[in-house]
Amino acid sequence: MNQLNQFVQQMQSLFAGMTSQSKLMAILLTAGIAVSSIFLIQGVTNGSGSMVLLLDGMFLNEEELMRIEAAFGNAGLRGHQVEGSRIKIPKSTSDEYYKAITEAKAMPEGIGHAVETALNSNTFLESTLTTEAKRQAAKLRDLGSMIKRMDTTLIQDAYVNYDEKRSGFSGDRKQVASVAVKTRGGRELGSEHRLGIIQYIRKSFAGLNQSDIAIYCNGQSTIESEDPSTSQQTRFYLVKAQQEEKIRREAERLLDSYGNVKVGVYVELDPVASEKTESLAYEPKPTKIQSVSSKKDAKMSRAGTGGKPGVEPNVSPNTPRSISTPEQNSETKEQSESERLIAGNTLKQQETVGLQTKFVSVSVSIPFSYYRKVSLFRWKEANPGKPEKEFTQTQNDLETLKVETEKSIQKKISPILPNVAAGADSLPRVAVESYVDMPIPEPPAITLSEKSLSWISQYWQTLALIGLVGAALVSLRSFAKTVPAANDSAFERGFDLPLDDASDIDLSSLTDEENASFATQPSADDSPPRLRTTGGDIKSDLTAMVRENPDAAATLLRNWITEAS
Repeated sequence: MNQLNQFVQQMQSLFAGMTSQSKLMAILLTAGIAVSSIFLIQGVTNGSGSMVLLLDGMFLNEEELMRIEAAFGNAGLRGHQVEGSRIKIPKSTSDEYYKAITEAKAMPEGIGHAVETALNSNTFLESTLTTEAKRQAAKLRDLGSMIKRMDTTLIQDAYVNYDEKRSGFSGDRKQVASVAVKTRGGRELGSEHRLGIIQYIRKSFAGLNQSDIAIYCNGQSTIESEDPSTSQQTRFYLVKAQQEEKIRREAERLLDSYGNVKVGVYVELDPVASEKTESLAYEPKPTKIQSVSSKKDAKMSRAGTGGKPGVEPNVSPNTPRSISTPEQNSETKEQSESERLIAGNTLKQQETVGLQTKFVSVSVSIPFSYYRKVSLFRWKEANPGKPEKEFTQTQNDLETLKVETEKSIQKKISPILPNVAAGADSLPRVAVESYVDMPIPEPPAITLSEKSLSWISQYWQTLALIGLVGAALVSLRSFAKTVPAANDSAFERGFDLPLDDASDIDLSSLTDEENASFATQPSADDSPPRLRTTGGDIKSDLTAMVRENPDAAATLLRNWITEAS
Protein backbone atom coordinates (compact mmCIF):
# COMPACT_ATOMS: atom_id res chain seq x y z
CA MET A 1 0.00 0.00 0.00
CA ASN A 2 2.90 2.40 0.81
CA GLN A 3 4.41 1.73 -2.60
CA LEU A 4 1.10 2.55 -4.25
CA ASN A 5 0.82 5.83 -2.30
CA GLN A 6 4.39 6.76 -3.23
CA PHE A 7 3.67 5.99 -6.90
CA VAL A 8 0.55 8.17 -6.81
CA GLN A 9 2.42 11.03 -5.14
CA GLN A 10 5.21 10.81 -7.70
CA MET A 11 2.66 10.91 -10.54
CA GLN A 12 0.96 13.92 -8.96
CA SER A 13 4.27 15.74 -8.54
CA LEU A 14 5.27 14.88 -12.10
CA PHE A 15 1.92 16.06 -13.46
CA ALA A 16 2.07 19.30 -11.40
CA GLY A 17 5.52 20.11 -12.82
CA MET A 18 4.35 19.74 -16.44
CA THR A 19 3.48 22.63 -18.69
CA SER A 20 -0.07 23.07 -19.94
CA GLN A 21 0.75 21.50 -23.32
CA SER A 22 2.35 18.50 -21.65
CA LYS A 23 -0.64 18.05 -19.35
CA LEU A 24 -3.06 18.10 -22.32
CA MET A 25 -0.97 15.64 -24.25
CA ALA A 26 -0.67 13.30 -21.25
CA ILE A 27 -4.45 13.35 -20.74
CA LEU A 28 -5.12 12.61 -24.43
CA LEU A 29 -2.61 9.77 -24.56
CA THR A 30 -3.98 8.23 -21.34
CA ALA A 31 -7.51 8.41 -22.73
CA GLY A 32 -6.32 6.86 -26.01
CA ILE A 33 -4.68 3.96 -24.18
CA ALA A 34 -7.82 3.39 -22.11
CA VAL A 35 -10.15 3.46 -25.13
CA SER A 36 -7.86 1.20 -27.13
CA SER A 37 -7.77 -1.28 -24.27
CA ILE A 38 -11.56 -1.28 -24.07
CA PHE A 39 -11.87 -1.88 -27.83
CA LEU A 40 -9.28 -4.66 -27.64
CA ILE A 41 -11.06 -6.39 -24.76
CA GLN A 42 -14.42 -6.01 -26.52
CA GLY A 43 -13.00 -7.48 -29.74
CA VAL A 44 -11.57 -10.47 -27.88
CA THR A 45 -14.84 -11.02 -26.04
CA ASN A 46 -16.90 -10.82 -29.22
CA GLY A 47 -14.50 -13.10 -31.01
CA SER A 48 -13.01 -11.15 -33.86
CA GLY A 49 -12.28 -13.05 -37.05
CA SER A 50 -14.23 -15.36 -39.31
CA MET A 51 -17.48 -17.01 -38.24
CA VAL A 52 -18.29 -20.71 -38.56
CA LEU A 53 -21.56 -22.61 -38.26
CA LEU A 54 -22.22 -24.36 -34.98
CA LEU A 55 -22.42 -28.15 -35.20
CA ASP A 56 -21.53 -28.05 -38.93
CA GLY A 57 -24.66 -26.06 -39.80
CA MET A 58 -27.15 -28.37 -38.09
CA PHE A 59 -30.76 -27.10 -38.25
CA LEU A 60 -32.13 -26.57 -34.75
CA ASN A 61 -35.70 -26.29 -33.53
CA GLU A 62 -36.93 -23.57 -31.19
CA GLU A 63 -36.40 -25.60 -28.03
CA GLU A 64 -32.81 -26.42 -28.97
CA LEU A 65 -32.11 -22.79 -29.90
CA MET A 66 -33.40 -21.56 -26.55
CA ARG A 67 -31.31 -24.07 -24.60
CA ILE A 68 -28.14 -23.24 -26.54
CA GLU A 69 -28.61 -19.46 -26.26
CA ALA A 70 -29.24 -19.83 -22.52
CA ALA A 71 -25.98 -21.79 -22.24
CA PHE A 72 -24.11 -19.03 -24.09
CA GLY A 73 -25.66 -16.39 -21.84
CA ASN A 74 -24.65 -18.20 -18.65
CA ALA A 75 -21.09 -18.49 -19.99
CA GLY A 76 -20.96 -14.78 -20.90
CA LEU A 77 -20.51 -15.41 -24.65
CA ARG A 78 -21.96 -12.67 -26.85
CA GLY A 79 -20.25 -13.11 -30.20
CA HIS A 80 -22.65 -15.62 -31.79
CA GLN A 81 -25.24 -14.87 -34.47
CA VAL A 82 -28.57 -16.66 -35.02
CA GLU A 83 -29.49 -17.10 -38.68
CA GLY A 84 -32.85 -18.81 -39.03
CA SER A 85 -32.48 -22.28 -37.53
CA ARG A 86 -28.68 -22.20 -37.38
CA ILE A 87 -26.08 -20.44 -35.24
CA LYS A 88 -22.77 -18.86 -36.24
CA ILE A 89 -19.94 -18.63 -33.72
CA PRO A 90 -16.46 -17.01 -33.89
CA LYS A 91 -13.91 -19.46 -35.20
CA SER A 92 -11.18 -18.27 -32.82
CA THR A 93 -13.26 -19.02 -29.69
CA SER A 94 -15.31 -21.98 -30.91
CA ASP A 95 -13.93 -24.21 -28.15
CA GLU A 96 -15.47 -21.94 -25.51
CA TYR A 97 -18.90 -22.19 -27.15
CA TYR A 98 -18.78 -25.98 -27.35
CA LYS A 99 -17.61 -26.10 -23.74
CA ALA A 100 -20.58 -23.96 -22.69
CA ILE A 101 -23.03 -26.24 -24.52
CA THR A 102 -21.50 -29.36 -22.98
CA GLU A 103 -21.48 -27.99 -19.43
CA ALA A 104 -25.12 -26.84 -19.72
CA LYS A 105 -26.14 -30.20 -21.27
CA ALA A 106 -27.75 -28.32 -24.15
CA MET A 107 -26.37 -30.51 -26.93
CA PRO A 108 -29.11 -31.35 -29.49
CA GLU A 109 -30.53 -34.82 -29.03
CA GLY A 110 -29.95 -37.42 -31.70
CA ILE A 111 -32.17 -40.26 -32.88
CA GLY A 112 -33.08 -42.56 -29.98
CA HIS A 113 -31.33 -40.32 -27.44
CA ALA A 114 -34.29 -40.15 -25.06
CA VAL A 115 -34.75 -43.94 -24.94
CA GLU A 116 -31.03 -44.47 -24.42
CA THR A 117 -30.95 -41.94 -21.59
CA ALA A 118 -33.98 -43.55 -19.93
CA LEU A 119 -32.43 -47.01 -20.10
CA ASN A 120 -29.11 -45.79 -18.71
CA SER A 121 -30.86 -44.13 -15.76
CA ASN A 122 -32.44 -47.37 -14.52
CA THR A 123 -31.47 -48.73 -11.11
CA PHE A 124 -31.93 -52.17 -9.62
CA LEU A 125 -34.34 -50.72 -7.03
CA GLU A 126 -36.84 -49.60 -9.67
CA SER A 127 -39.90 -51.69 -10.32
CA THR A 128 -40.73 -53.11 -13.72
CA LEU A 129 -43.69 -50.77 -14.10
CA THR A 130 -41.53 -47.70 -13.43
CA THR A 131 -38.91 -48.81 -15.94
CA GLU A 132 -41.54 -49.49 -18.60
CA ALA A 133 -43.22 -46.12 -17.98
CA LYS A 134 -39.89 -44.31 -18.37
CA ARG A 135 -39.09 -46.21 -21.55
CA GLN A 136 -42.54 -45.46 -22.99
CA ALA A 137 -42.25 -41.72 -22.24
CA ALA A 138 -38.79 -41.60 -23.83
CA LYS A 139 -40.06 -43.44 -26.89
CA LEU A 140 -42.90 -40.93 -27.37
CA ARG A 141 -40.39 -38.10 -27.09
CA ASP A 142 -38.18 -39.64 -29.76
CA LEU A 143 -41.20 -40.12 -32.04
CA GLY A 144 -42.04 -36.43 -31.72
CA SER A 145 -38.45 -35.48 -32.55
CA MET A 146 -38.48 -37.67 -35.66
CA ILE A 147 -41.76 -36.16 -36.88
CA LYS A 148 -40.25 -32.68 -36.50
CA ARG A 149 -37.30 -33.74 -38.63
CA MET A 150 -39.54 -34.98 -41.47
CA ASP A 151 -39.74 -31.44 -42.85
CA THR A 152 -38.05 -28.75 -40.76
CA THR A 153 -39.31 -26.00 -43.07
CA LEU A 154 -42.96 -26.94 -42.40
CA ILE A 155 -43.23 -28.74 -39.06
CA GLN A 156 -42.26 -26.63 -36.08
CA ASP A 157 -43.16 -28.95 -33.22
CA ALA A 158 -44.85 -32.32 -32.68
CA TYR A 159 -46.14 -34.16 -29.65
CA VAL A 160 -47.13 -37.85 -29.61
CA ASN A 161 -49.48 -39.42 -27.07
CA TYR A 162 -50.25 -43.13 -26.71
CA ASP A 163 -52.52 -45.16 -24.46
CA GLU A 164 -53.74 -48.72 -24.24
CA LYS A 165 -56.41 -50.59 -22.29
CA ARG A 166 -56.38 -54.27 -21.44
CA SER A 167 -59.62 -56.17 -20.85
CA GLY A 168 -59.51 -58.74 -18.03
CA PHE A 169 -56.79 -61.36 -17.95
CA SER A 170 -56.78 -61.87 -21.68
CA GLY A 171 -54.10 -60.56 -23.97
CA ASP A 172 -56.51 -58.37 -25.94
CA ARG A 173 -55.84 -54.67 -25.68
CA LYS A 174 -57.26 -51.49 -27.15
CA GLN A 175 -54.65 -49.05 -28.45
CA VAL A 176 -55.03 -45.41 -29.46
CA ALA A 177 -52.50 -42.76 -30.49
CA SER A 178 -52.69 -39.06 -31.23
CA VAL A 179 -50.23 -36.64 -32.79
CA ALA A 180 -50.39 -32.87 -32.24
CA VAL A 181 -48.49 -30.99 -34.95
CA LYS A 182 -47.63 -27.29 -35.02
CA THR A 183 -46.66 -25.91 -38.41
CA ARG A 184 -44.65 -22.79 -39.17
CA GLY A 185 -46.82 -19.80 -39.95
CA GLY A 186 -50.03 -21.81 -39.59
CA ARG A 187 -49.48 -23.56 -42.92
CA GLU A 188 -51.59 -26.54 -43.92
CA LEU A 189 -50.25 -30.03 -43.36
CA GLY A 190 -50.34 -31.84 -46.71
CA SER A 191 -51.89 -35.25 -47.27
CA GLU A 192 -48.48 -36.78 -47.96
CA HIS A 193 -47.22 -35.58 -44.57
CA ARG A 194 -50.34 -36.88 -42.81
CA LEU A 195 -50.04 -40.27 -44.47
CA GLY A 196 -46.33 -40.45 -43.60
CA ILE A 197 -46.97 -39.59 -39.95
CA ILE A 198 -49.77 -42.16 -39.67
CA GLN A 199 -47.68 -44.93 -41.20
CA TYR A 200 -44.71 -44.07 -38.97
CA ILE A 201 -46.82 -44.15 -35.78
CA ARG A 202 -48.61 -47.31 -36.89
CA LYS A 203 -45.34 -49.18 -37.43
CA SER A 204 -43.98 -47.96 -34.09
CA PHE A 205 -46.58 -49.83 -32.02
CA ALA A 206 -47.40 -53.47 -32.69
CA GLY A 207 -51.05 -54.10 -33.49
CA LEU A 208 -52.04 -50.43 -33.78
CA ASN A 209 -54.77 -49.89 -36.37
CA GLN A 210 -54.82 -46.98 -38.76
CA SER A 211 -58.29 -45.92 -37.58
CA ASP A 212 -56.96 -45.54 -34.02
CA ILE A 213 -54.53 -42.74 -34.97
CA ALA A 214 -55.64 -39.10 -34.90
CA ILE A 215 -53.68 -36.06 -36.14
CA TYR A 216 -54.46 -32.62 -34.73
CA CYS A 217 -53.12 -29.62 -36.66
CA ASN A 218 -54.26 -25.96 -36.84
CA GLY A 219 -57.54 -26.64 -35.11
CA GLN A 220 -58.45 -29.56 -37.37
CA SER A 221 -58.42 -33.22 -36.41
CA THR A 222 -57.97 -36.04 -38.90
CA ILE A 223 -58.83 -39.69 -38.22
CA GLU A 224 -57.94 -42.21 -40.87
CA SER A 225 -60.46 -44.94 -41.63
CA GLU A 226 -59.73 -48.63 -42.09
CA ASP A 227 -62.04 -48.73 -45.10
CA PRO A 228 -59.94 -50.01 -48.05
CA SER A 229 -61.67 -47.59 -50.40
CA THR A 230 -60.57 -44.62 -48.28
CA SER A 231 -56.98 -45.82 -48.27
CA GLN A 232 -57.02 -46.39 -52.02
CA GLN A 233 -58.51 -42.96 -52.61
CA THR A 234 -55.79 -41.33 -50.53
CA ARG A 235 -53.18 -43.21 -52.48
CA PHE A 236 -54.80 -42.18 -55.78
CA TYR A 237 -54.63 -38.44 -55.03
CA LEU A 238 -51.14 -38.77 -53.60
CA VAL A 239 -49.82 -40.41 -56.78
CA LYS A 240 -51.65 -37.83 -58.87
CA ALA A 241 -50.03 -34.93 -57.01
CA GLN A 242 -46.58 -36.52 -57.29
CA GLN A 243 -46.91 -37.01 -61.04
CA GLU A 244 -48.11 -33.44 -61.57
CA GLU A 245 -45.25 -32.01 -59.50
CA LYS A 246 -42.68 -34.11 -61.37
CA ILE A 247 -43.88 -32.97 -64.81
CA ARG A 248 -44.15 -29.34 -63.67
CA ARG A 249 -40.53 -29.23 -62.45
CA GLU A 250 -39.29 -30.81 -65.67
CA ALA A 251 -41.29 -28.34 -67.79
CA GLU A 252 -39.99 -25.34 -65.86
CA ARG A 253 -36.44 -26.58 -66.34
CA LEU A 254 -36.94 -26.80 -70.11
CA LEU A 255 -38.56 -23.34 -70.30
CA ASP A 256 -36.23 -21.38 -68.04
CA SER A 257 -34.94 -19.34 -71.00
CA TYR A 258 -38.42 -17.79 -71.50
CA GLY A 259 -38.29 -15.77 -68.32
CA ASN A 260 -40.72 -16.05 -65.42
CA VAL A 261 -42.75 -18.92 -66.87
CA LYS A 262 -45.80 -20.27 -65.01
CA VAL A 263 -46.65 -23.93 -65.63
CA GLY A 264 -49.84 -25.75 -64.70
CA VAL A 265 -50.15 -29.54 -65.05
CA TYR A 266 -53.21 -31.80 -64.98
CA VAL A 267 -52.71 -35.58 -64.78
CA GLU A 268 -55.44 -38.13 -65.32
CA LEU A 269 -54.73 -41.53 -63.77
CA ASP A 270 -56.22 -44.91 -64.42
CA PRO A 271 -58.58 -45.44 -61.44
CA VAL A 272 -57.82 -49.17 -61.37
CA ALA A 273 -55.40 -49.73 -58.52
CA SER A 274 -54.26 -53.15 -59.77
CA GLU A 275 -55.42 -55.66 -62.39
CA LYS A 276 -54.79 -59.40 -62.77
CA THR A 277 -55.91 -61.32 -65.89
CA GLU A 278 -56.05 -65.08 -66.45
CA SER A 279 -57.09 -66.78 -69.76
CA LEU A 280 -57.53 -70.53 -70.52
CA ALA A 281 -57.74 -71.79 -74.15
CA TYR A 282 -58.35 -75.46 -75.26
CA GLU A 283 -56.80 -76.94 -78.39
CA PRO A 284 -59.15 -78.61 -80.92
CA LYS A 285 -57.13 -81.87 -81.15
CA PRO A 286 -56.56 -83.83 -77.93
CA THR A 287 -53.11 -84.80 -76.87
CA LYS A 288 -52.18 -88.48 -76.19
CA ILE A 289 -50.51 -88.72 -72.83
CA GLN A 290 -50.59 -92.56 -72.30
CA SER A 291 -50.98 -95.68 -74.56
CA VAL A 292 -51.31 -99.37 -73.35
CA SER A 293 -51.30 -102.42 -75.73
CA SER A 294 -51.52 -106.14 -74.74
CA LYS A 295 -51.56 -109.42 -76.78
CA LYS A 296 -52.23 -113.08 -75.55
CA ASP A 297 -51.92 -116.49 -77.48
CA ALA A 298 -53.06 -119.79 -75.73
CA LYS A 299 -53.00 -123.48 -77.04
CA MET A 300 -54.67 -126.45 -75.12
CA SER A 301 -54.48 -130.25 -75.94
CA ARG A 302 -56.50 -133.08 -74.19
CA ALA A 303 -55.90 -136.89 -74.72
CA GLY A 304 -58.79 -139.46 -75.21
CA THR A 305 -60.00 -141.87 -72.46
CA GLY A 306 -58.81 -145.62 -72.50
CA GLY A 307 -59.89 -149.03 -70.77
CA LYS A 308 -59.79 -149.96 -67.17
CA PRO A 309 -56.49 -149.78 -65.58
CA GLY A 310 -54.70 -153.05 -64.63
CA VAL A 311 -53.33 -156.21 -66.39
CA GLU A 312 -56.08 -158.71 -66.00
CA PRO A 313 -58.88 -156.90 -67.71
CA ASN A 314 -56.72 -156.31 -70.60
CA VAL A 315 -55.38 -159.86 -70.97
CA SER A 316 -58.50 -161.95 -70.46
CA PRO A 317 -60.07 -162.79 -73.81
CA ASN A 318 -63.60 -162.53 -72.61
CA THR A 319 -63.18 -159.23 -70.86
CA PRO A 320 -65.19 -156.36 -72.33
CA ARG A 321 -63.35 -153.40 -73.88
CA SER A 322 -64.16 -149.70 -73.57
CA ILE A 323 -63.99 -147.40 -76.59
CA SER A 324 -61.65 -144.38 -76.02
CA THR A 325 -62.47 -140.84 -77.17
CA PRO A 326 -60.17 -139.08 -79.59
CA GLU A 327 -57.54 -136.43 -78.50
CA GLN A 328 -58.87 -132.80 -78.15
CA ASN A 329 -56.81 -129.71 -79.14
CA SER A 330 -57.81 -125.94 -78.74
CA GLU A 331 -56.04 -122.56 -79.56
CA THR A 332 -57.00 -119.04 -78.21
CA LYS A 333 -55.66 -115.54 -79.27
CA GLU A 334 -56.42 -112.24 -77.39
CA GLN A 335 -55.24 -108.62 -78.18
CA SER A 336 -56.22 -105.33 -76.38
CA GLU A 337 -55.14 -101.65 -76.72
CA SER A 338 -55.96 -98.62 -74.52
CA GLU A 339 -55.05 -94.87 -74.85
CA ARG A 340 -55.33 -91.89 -72.46
CA LEU A 341 -56.08 -88.58 -74.12
CA ILE A 342 -56.38 -85.04 -72.69
CA ALA A 343 -57.64 -81.85 -74.24
CA GLY A 344 -54.76 -79.35 -74.80
CA ASN A 345 -55.10 -75.90 -73.13
CA THR A 346 -53.06 -72.72 -72.63
CA LEU A 347 -53.20 -70.73 -69.34
CA LYS A 348 -52.09 -67.09 -69.50
CA GLN A 349 -51.76 -64.83 -66.42
CA GLN A 350 -51.10 -61.10 -66.63
CA GLU A 351 -50.86 -58.59 -63.76
CA THR A 352 -50.44 -54.85 -64.32
CA VAL A 353 -49.53 -52.11 -61.88
CA GLY A 354 -52.42 -49.74 -61.25
CA LEU A 355 -52.71 -45.95 -61.17
CA GLN A 356 -50.99 -45.52 -64.50
CA THR A 357 -50.96 -42.12 -66.18
CA LYS A 358 -53.53 -42.01 -68.94
CA PHE A 359 -53.56 -38.36 -70.01
CA VAL A 360 -51.55 -35.23 -69.22
CA SER A 361 -52.26 -31.65 -70.21
CA VAL A 362 -49.95 -28.71 -69.60
CA SER A 363 -50.72 -25.01 -69.50
CA VAL A 364 -47.80 -22.63 -70.04
CA SER A 365 -47.96 -18.89 -69.40
CA ILE A 366 -45.03 -16.80 -70.54
CA PRO A 367 -44.52 -13.09 -69.78
CA PHE A 368 -45.60 -10.61 -72.45
CA SER A 369 -42.27 -8.82 -72.13
CA TYR A 370 -40.57 -11.87 -73.67
CA TYR A 371 -42.01 -11.04 -77.10
CA ARG A 372 -40.71 -7.48 -76.97
CA LYS A 373 -37.23 -8.63 -75.91
CA VAL A 374 -37.05 -11.15 -78.76
CA SER A 375 -38.32 -8.62 -81.32
CA LEU A 376 -35.87 -5.99 -80.09
CA PHE A 377 -32.97 -8.44 -80.26
CA ARG A 378 -33.82 -9.43 -83.83
CA TRP A 379 -34.27 -5.78 -84.86
CA LYS A 380 -30.82 -4.92 -83.48
CA GLU A 381 -29.29 -7.84 -85.37
CA ALA A 382 -30.91 -6.60 -88.60
CA ASN A 383 -30.17 -2.91 -87.96
CA PRO A 384 -26.77 -2.60 -86.31
CA GLY A 385 -25.82 0.86 -85.14
CA LYS A 386 -29.35 2.28 -85.03
CA PRO A 387 -30.64 3.70 -81.71
CA GLU A 388 -33.15 1.65 -79.75
CA LYS A 389 -35.74 4.42 -79.78
CA GLU A 390 -36.40 3.79 -83.48
CA PHE A 391 -37.63 0.26 -82.77
CA THR A 392 -41.35 -0.39 -83.25
CA GLN A 393 -43.24 -3.68 -82.98
CA THR A 394 -46.24 -4.16 -85.25
CA GLN A 395 -49.23 -6.32 -84.47
CA ASN A 396 -48.42 -8.73 -87.30
CA ASP A 397 -44.91 -9.23 -85.97
CA LEU A 398 -46.33 -9.90 -82.52
CA GLU A 399 -48.83 -12.51 -83.75
CA THR A 400 -46.18 -14.24 -85.85
CA LEU A 401 -43.84 -14.40 -82.88
CA LYS A 402 -46.60 -15.80 -80.68
CA VAL A 403 -47.32 -18.64 -83.12
CA GLU A 404 -43.63 -19.39 -83.43
CA THR A 405 -43.18 -19.42 -79.66
CA GLU A 406 -46.19 -21.68 -79.15
CA LYS A 407 -44.87 -24.27 -81.59
CA SER A 408 -41.43 -24.13 -80.01
CA ILE A 409 -42.80 -24.69 -76.51
CA GLN A 410 -45.03 -27.56 -77.64
CA LYS A 411 -42.05 -29.18 -79.29
CA LYS A 412 -40.05 -29.00 -76.06
CA ILE A 413 -42.80 -30.18 -73.71
CA SER A 414 -44.36 -32.99 -75.79
CA PRO A 415 -41.49 -35.50 -75.32
CA ILE A 416 -41.89 -35.54 -71.54
CA LEU A 417 -45.63 -36.35 -71.75
CA PRO A 418 -46.94 -39.93 -72.03
CA ASN A 419 -48.31 -41.10 -75.36
CA VAL A 420 -52.02 -40.72 -75.99
CA ALA A 421 -53.92 -44.00 -75.82
CA ALA A 422 -55.89 -45.21 -78.84
CA GLY A 423 -59.20 -43.41 -79.08
CA ALA A 424 -58.20 -40.62 -76.69
CA ASP A 425 -58.66 -36.93 -77.35
CA SER A 426 -56.21 -35.79 -80.01
CA LEU A 427 -56.37 -32.08 -79.14
CA PRO A 428 -53.07 -30.38 -78.33
CA ARG A 429 -52.02 -31.23 -74.80
CA VAL A 430 -49.80 -28.16 -74.38
CA ALA A 431 -51.60 -24.83 -74.23
CA VAL A 432 -49.50 -21.66 -74.46
CA GLU A 433 -50.68 -18.21 -73.45
CA SER A 434 -49.11 -14.97 -72.32
CA TYR A 435 -49.69 -12.72 -69.34
CA VAL A 436 -48.84 -9.09 -68.79
CA ASP A 437 -45.97 -8.85 -66.37
CA MET A 438 -46.24 -5.45 -64.77
CA PRO A 439 -42.87 -3.87 -64.00
CA ILE A 440 -41.97 -4.08 -60.34
CA PRO A 441 -41.23 -0.64 -58.94
CA GLU A 442 -37.62 -0.33 -57.96
CA PRO A 443 -36.94 0.40 -54.32
CA PRO A 444 -35.84 3.96 -53.62
CA ALA A 445 -32.11 4.42 -53.97
CA ILE A 446 -30.13 4.84 -50.81
CA THR A 447 -29.00 8.42 -50.45
CA LEU A 448 -25.48 9.48 -49.61
CA SER A 449 -26.54 10.66 -46.16
CA GLU A 450 -28.11 7.27 -45.35
CA LYS A 451 -25.00 5.46 -46.51
CA SER A 452 -22.85 7.81 -44.44
CA LEU A 453 -24.95 7.35 -41.31
CA SER A 454 -24.95 3.58 -41.77
CA TRP A 455 -21.20 3.55 -42.24
CA ILE A 456 -20.63 5.78 -39.21
CA SER A 457 -22.92 3.65 -37.01
CA GLN A 458 -20.92 0.59 -38.00
CA TYR A 459 -17.42 2.03 -37.63
CA TRP A 460 -17.90 4.79 -35.03
CA GLN A 461 -15.51 3.11 -32.62
CA THR A 462 -12.70 3.12 -35.16
CA LEU A 463 -13.45 6.73 -36.08
CA ALA A 464 -13.38 7.78 -32.42
CA LEU A 465 -10.01 6.11 -31.93
CA ILE A 466 -8.60 7.74 -35.07
CA GLY A 467 -9.88 11.14 -33.91
CA LEU A 468 -8.33 10.69 -30.51
CA VAL A 469 -4.97 9.77 -32.02
CA GLY A 470 -5.20 12.73 -34.41
CA ALA A 471 -5.92 15.13 -31.56
CA ALA A 472 -2.92 13.78 -29.68
CA LEU A 473 -0.69 14.26 -32.72
CA VAL A 474 -1.92 17.85 -33.22
CA SER A 475 -1.29 18.63 -29.55
CA LEU A 476 2.19 17.14 -29.83
CA ARG A 477 2.90 19.27 -32.89
CA SER A 478 1.71 22.48 -31.17
CA PHE A 479 3.69 21.57 -28.08
CA ALA A 480 6.83 21.09 -30.15
CA LYS A 481 6.35 24.53 -31.70
CA THR A 482 5.84 26.35 -28.39
CA VAL A 483 8.77 24.78 -26.48
CA PRO A 484 11.67 27.27 -26.55
CA ALA A 485 15.08 26.21 -27.64
CA ALA A 486 17.49 25.07 -24.98
CA ASN A 487 19.46 28.12 -23.68
CA ASP A 488 21.58 27.83 -20.56
CA SER A 489 22.88 31.39 -20.67
CA ALA A 490 20.61 32.55 -17.83
CA PHE A 491 21.60 29.52 -15.79
CA GLU A 492 25.31 30.14 -16.54
CA ARG A 493 24.90 33.76 -15.32
CA GLY A 494 23.26 32.59 -12.14
CA PHE A 495 19.96 34.19 -13.23
CA ASP A 496 21.71 37.60 -12.73
CA LEU A 497 21.31 37.26 -8.96
CA PRO A 498 23.99 38.94 -6.80
CA LEU A 499 25.51 37.05 -3.93
CA ASP A 500 23.73 39.22 -1.40
CA ASP A 501 20.37 38.38 -2.91
CA ALA A 502 21.25 34.72 -2.92
CA SER A 503 21.91 34.89 0.79
CA ASP A 504 18.38 36.12 1.35
CA ILE A 505 16.81 32.97 -0.07
CA ASP A 506 14.32 31.48 2.34
CA LEU A 507 15.47 27.96 3.10
CA SER A 508 13.29 27.52 6.15
CA SER A 509 11.38 24.72 4.45
CA LEU A 510 14.54 22.67 4.12
CA THR A 511 15.63 20.17 6.71
CA ASP A 512 18.71 20.55 8.85
CA GLU A 513 20.64 18.21 6.60
CA GLU A 514 19.62 20.12 3.50
CA ASN A 515 20.63 23.45 5.15
CA ALA A 516 23.98 21.98 6.03
CA SER A 517 24.53 21.05 2.39
CA PHE A 518 24.35 24.74 1.49
CA ALA A 519 26.78 25.92 4.15
CA THR A 520 30.24 26.96 3.12
CA GLN A 521 33.06 24.61 3.94
CA PRO A 522 36.32 26.47 4.90
CA SER A 523 39.54 24.61 4.31
CA ALA A 524 43.19 25.12 5.26
CA ASP A 525 44.31 25.98 1.75
CA ASP A 526 41.57 28.67 1.34
CA SER A 527 39.57 26.67 -1.17
CA PRO A 528 36.55 28.44 -2.64
CA PRO A 529 33.26 28.02 -0.79
CA ARG A 530 30.69 25.46 -1.89
CA LEU A 531 28.30 28.09 -3.31
CA ARG A 532 29.85 30.82 -5.38
CA THR A 533 28.44 33.60 -7.50
CA THR A 534 29.89 32.20 -10.70
CA GLY A 535 27.39 30.36 -12.77
CA GLY A 536 29.58 27.36 -13.50
CA ASP A 537 30.09 26.49 -9.81
CA ILE A 538 26.41 26.93 -9.00
CA LYS A 539 25.48 24.60 -11.90
CA SER A 540 27.79 21.84 -10.71
CA ASP A 541 26.64 22.28 -7.13
CA LEU A 542 23.01 22.18 -8.15
CA THR A 543 23.68 19.04 -10.20
CA ALA A 544 25.14 17.34 -7.16
CA MET A 545 22.21 18.56 -5.04
CA VAL A 546 19.69 17.18 -7.52
CA ARG A 547 21.36 13.81 -7.33
CA GLU A 548 21.39 13.85 -3.54
CA ASN A 549 18.09 15.58 -2.74
CA PRO A 550 15.80 16.43 -5.67
CA ASP A 551 13.12 18.03 -3.48
CA ALA A 552 15.56 20.56 -1.98
CA ALA A 553 16.89 21.47 -5.44
CA ALA A 554 13.40 21.97 -6.79
CA THR A 555 12.49 24.20 -3.83
CA LEU A 556 15.63 26.31 -4.27
CA LEU A 557 15.07 26.79 -7.97
CA ARG A 558 11.41 27.68 -7.46
CA ASN A 559 12.38 30.38 -4.92
CA TRP A 560 15.00 31.81 -7.27
CA ILE A 561 12.64 31.92 -10.23
CA THR A 562 9.90 33.55 -8.14
CA GLU A 563 12.19 36.28 -6.83
CA ALA A 564 13.66 36.87 -10.30
CA SER A 565 10.21 37.38 -11.78
